[in-house]
Order: sequence, then structure tokens, then C-alpha cells
Amino acid sequence: METPREAMRVHIYVTEQERWHGRGLSTAIIDYLRQRDAAGVTVFRGIAGFGTHRTVHTLNIEALSLDLPLLIEWIDTPERVNALLPGISDMVTEGLITVEPVTIAKAARRDARSIPAHRTVAEVMTRDPVVIQEHASIRELAARLLGRHFHALPVVDRAGRLAGIVSDTDLVQRGGLQVRAELLPTLDAAARERELAHLSPSLTVADIMTREVVTVRPETTLGQAAHIMAMRQLTRLPVVDEDQQVVGIISRVDILRTASDPYRPGGEGPEAPPHAGARCVGDVMRTQVPTVHADDPLPAVLEAVIATRLHRAIVVDDGRRPIGIISDAELMRRLDPAAHASVVQVLMHRLPFVHPAPEEETRWRSQTGSRAADLMDAPAATVEASTPIPEAIARMVEQRHKILPVVDERGRLVGMVDRADLLRAMAIA
Repeated sequence: METPREAMRVHIYVTEQERWHGRGLSTAIIDYLRQRDAAGVTVFRGIAGFGTHRTVHTLNIEALSLDLPLLIEWIDTPERVNALLPGISDMVTEGLITVEPVTIAKAARRDARSIPAHRTVAEVMTRDPVVIQEHASIRELAARLLGRHFHALPVVDRAGRLAGIVSDTDLVQRGGLQVRAELLPTLDAAARERELAHLSPSLTVADIMTREVVTVRPETTLGQAAHIMAMRQLTRLPVVDEDQQVVGIISRVDILRTASDPYRPGGEGPEAPPHAGARCVGDVMRTQVPTVHADDPLPAVLEAVIATRLHRAIVVDDGRRPIGIISDAELMRRLDPAAHASVVQVLMHRLPFVHPAPEEETRWRSQTGSRAADLMDAPAATVEASTPIPEAIARMVEQRHKILPVVDERGRLVGMVDRADLLRAMAIA
């Protein structure tokens, strides 16, 4: 029997004809929650009701009302509800929102086996994605990326056609930014402004973007999209129509999520074959893992964090059991770029790592904590080497992890998988 888990249930009461930026409000709310990795949402259509305006909404043909009441039910973790509810509240200008605690006794799902390749990109892509004009300033680009869960934007010309793609890496390599855009929210306002001041005022998005863009069409199958991402090591693909208008964006997480969906619309259908011979996490994990001991000082932590493109290190105890994870973002929250410019440069991979002098290390410790255990996010979510790949995907998607430490039957660290590893395992025969 599953251990009961605490969650929050949100009820949103609206009507069919309420709109948000020209779209049905209920549809807009569903897309808002799906794009932000909410656990799930259901819309119920009522047959009659009235609200504060005392107007009756009913199916009764005599009343001739086509504006029926809708109930949107969303159940999620307290943390995610607290983070996303303000955005929902801004969208609901007329209606009612209630929140109450609930206990999840069981969250059953059909076993996922692979990416449902018969489904198309149009079914899971994010519609009306955020884009940026090619003539926009790179300061505007940084503002668009600030605080987002994505790190790249499609670039369009004045006619709305795809002209390129631009990322936070482009801001660093060609725009002059010293800190990746995804790390800017970790800085205080003054430090953030100091970093944004490094941006070249004369450059536009067109000056730093990548013009050759890999794209897919809405009718492309998920299996084909997954194969493209895996082979080209891409995290997302713009979706364009026959006129090169950007109609959506599909990410690696969008595809992975389909492999762990509780239900798949349209029947099972054919599925993409898994990676040859890959049946469990141990078949695809990497054994070279950046690790630090719980008592290791900041210099050792910093060196481990920059060892991989994922900018993360796993903290282990004396028995090599994972107890937490440290990210570059967590380190940035504890460092002032003005006071520790060299450290910021190390985190950005712009300088080789050099151990600090003893007095500098003492200052670091006073600002950040003296050891890895003071800097980590805990506990570390793990999977065993024998865990089926679909189960690992479900855990990674549901808990929004970028990496999963892999342990043996005694809980000792033996490897690690990330989203790219799991997508490749599911997409490539």
C-alpha cells in the first residue's frame, strides 16, 4: 500500500464564455498549468448554476443559455500550488477559487513502456510560445528569459516567420553577459543590474542568434521528434507551419511526460522501440559522477559542480549513499558576484578552477556555509539500477528533477542519469 501524501486541491469556478487574451479561460488555465509541469487538471461542465451576478446558467433550452458553469479541479503539491496560484488568480477576473488540503492515498497509473510514437507533436506542444523579434535589444531578450523555466527563444521576423533561435548561452558568448540568464534570479536586484550592465547596448537579437534552426511540423510524430532531439542533443524544437510561422514549441520534458501519462488518448497504438537492450536504468546510466563528501569545503564543491554540463554534484555520506544534490544556482544564491567575481567566472566555465588562498576560503565559508552538507538540497531522490526506464522517467517528470542518482541494492551510489539519457533510451532503436 502506498504511503499517504499531503497535497492541495484547487477548485476554480468559471463559465464557458469567459476569455483570456482571446482564448477560452478554461483552455488558457489548462495550458498555463501544463507548461509549468503541474501534476494534472480536470474540467467539469455543469448543467446549471448561478454566481454573484445571480445570472442562471443552465442547459434548459427554455433559458437559451450557452454559457454553462465550469469547474476546474487541480490537485498538486503544496509547493507547486503556492508557486502557480498567483498566475491563475490574475487570469480569473470573475469567478471563484478555493484551496483545501487533501490526502493522496493512491496515485495509480498505467505502466508506461515507451514514447507513444503514433501521437503527433501538435498534441503535446506548447501553443503560442514566447518568441522575440529579431530587431529586439539583447537587454529585452535577457528580460524575457529572466525567471523562466526555459533558456532559449524562437526568433521571428516582422512577418512572424521563424528567423533563428537564441539562448542564454548566446547572451554569454556573444552578448557580453557574465552570468547565465537562468542564474540571474538567484542574485539580488543590485547584483542583477550589475550583471545586466555588461550587455552590449548596440547589439540586437539578430546579431547573436543562431540562424540555422532544427524545426518540426505539427504533424511530426513524437517518435520522430524524440529521435531528432536525441541525435542532435537538443532540449527543445520550434514547431512551424508550412509558412514558417511559429505555432508551438516542444521540449524534451514534453516528450518524456507522454511516456508516463496515466492515460493515452486515442488508444495504445504503435510505440517507438526502446534503446536496443535497454530495459532498466542500469543499462543507460553514466558511471562517471561528480560527487563530494558531506564534509567537503566549498572549493571541492565548486570544482565538482563545474565538472559536467549539468552544473550539479551529488553529496554522499561515508557509505557513499546519496544524501543531497548541489547546483550552481544554489551556490550563486550564496555568492555576490561583485565580491567574488572569480567564483562567478568559474561557475560560468570562463576560467579554470583555482583553489583559493586560505584567507579567501575562510571568507567563502563565512558567506556560504563551511561544508557541502550546508549547501545541498536534501534529500536526494534516487533510483536503483534495476528500476525500469519508464518508472525513472515518471519520477523525474513528476518531481521535476534534472538528474537522478542511481544506487545499488544497498543504497550506494553507482551512477547517474539525466533527461537526455532517458530520452535517448526511449527514442533510439
